[in-house]
Amino acid sequence: MSLLEKVIDIVATTLKVNKDEISKDSGLGTIAKWDSLNHTNLVLELEDAFDIGFDFDELDKIITVEKIVASLEDKGVTI
Repeated sequence: MSLLEKVIDIVATTLKVNKDEISKDSGLGTIAKWDSLNHTNLVLELEDAFDIGFDFDELDKIITVEKIVASLEDKGVTI
């Protein structure tokens, strides 16, 4: 499983959507259930799953799956 696949799994589980509906370009506003409240829940799930923390400044930058993966890679997260 790649990091991208793991993030997609977490997004799908958190938002309660089929993972087939999610791509690297999916993000806040492109999926009906990915609103600001669920974005916060997603961030918490990601932090827990990868044992990392996002800085407050990052929260408005990690708004797509692709940007989440890039941020995790910047933090040294690997699968």
